[in-house]
Amino acid sequence: MKVQIGRIGTNGMALDETFSAEFADLSNEDVLKFISPFQVKANITRAEDEVIAACVVQSRYQSFCGRCLEAVQRDWTTEFVLSFDAKAFNDFIEIDEDVRQELILNLPACILCRPDCKGLCVECGANLNTEKCKHKHAVSSGT
Repeated sequence: MKVQIGRIGTNGMALDETFSAEFADLSNEDVLKFISPFQVKANITRAEDEVIAACVVQSRYQSFCGRCLEAVQRDWTTEFVLSFDAKAFNDFIEIDEDVRQELILNLPACILCRPDCKGLCVECGANLNTEKCKHKHAVSSGT
């Protein structure tokens, strides 16, 4: 996404771009994989010698629950603000790499199939969301 500094008006400018799911450049070993393109919307403004990009990014990912290992697919949205020193650039600012890095920093740390996921039995491996087993399990308060 190229931001032409001279074209930023008093009301700012809007950019809307779509990037492929591979844009995040996650490796094949990563548990989380994006399965739909990234829709990136940026509102670009200028305040004296600073260019500010307020970004909203949407996509869809697939992963596994951190407790029961069931497959999970979710829509995903993240928002962030990028700031650039306009004096450090000539005519334009290329923000793709900054957007990609923010995407990675904003990935969910723990993915659950549902907030009250019971996980797996540590003794027999049974998925406690769908079946009971003969082992006793401590009740977690969730905190």
